Amino acid sequence: MMTVDEQILNHFQQVLPRLNELYIGDVGVCLTDTEKYLFYQPGKEMDLKVIVGNPVKSGTTSYRSIHEGIRILAHGDKAIFGVPYIAISIPIYNGRRIIGSAGIQTTTERQELLEEMAMKLRDNISDLASTTEEICAQTEEIAAVGKVIMGNSIESKARIRESDQVLGLIKGIAGQTNLLGLNAAIEAARVGEQGRGFSVVANEIRKLSTDSMDSVKKVDEILKGIQKDSDQTYQQIDQITEVISQIASAITQVAGTVQEVREMAVKLDQLATLISKNE
Repeated sequence: MMTVDEQILNHFQQVLPRLNELYIGDVGVCLTDTEKYLFYQPGKEMDLKVIVGNPVKSGTTSYRSIHEGIRILAHGDKAIFGVPYIAISIPIYNGRRIIGSAGIQTTTERQELLEEMAMKLRDNISDLASTTEEICAQTEEIAAVGKVIMGNSIESKARIRESDQVLGLIKGIAGQTNLLGLNAAIEAARVGEQGRGFSVVANEIRKLSTDSMDSVKKVDEILKGIQKDSDQTYQQIDQITEVISQIASAITQVAGTVQEVREMAVKLDQLATLISKNE
């Protein structure tokens, strides 16, 4: 006839084999009294090679739960059984007296893979965030340069308008000079032989007026060409500035999204670490 201790342990032995069906992951189970292993069922992916009847080894989770009277959780290294795992053991009581232990072992390969992926995602997102910040800063610098160029273009247009005014003044002076030369020629013709020297001066004045008018026309054509080019440059700079502004706005939105994703990646990394520790 079984003792009460044996009956309690027997009930555990009947239940433990079904845990693998209830657990989402793959688990192995073991049962001990205070000295030896009474039952062991390996998982599908991991076998701790426990032999029923062998003594409970010092330092194992089963041994510690029996002698410390608490739930024990320990992480197993991948080098031992080929896969990383967690072993958990709890003491079994008859009243206040410990009569054995029940334990499960499960691989943490998926959890560690999740943790590794979460860490890589976090690092990649951090790199992307840094790159986005650099691009954003560079875009702002380009936009600032574009504003300076546009300001210079506006100043150039203003100077060209001032040049037009100067040309108008020169054109007026040339016209007056031509009129003066014409009047001098008329006066020289009126006085006849005595005004021959004055006639030479009058011709030179009219020639100077004609040359001035020709020069004014050439300069005016050049300034009009510069004005046309300046207008085109202004329009192109305005378009570039608008595009840069749109790019800067888009980058700002991307930076905000990247920041949100980075925060999610950090939380995912923390969650993966928590799952891996199974605490």
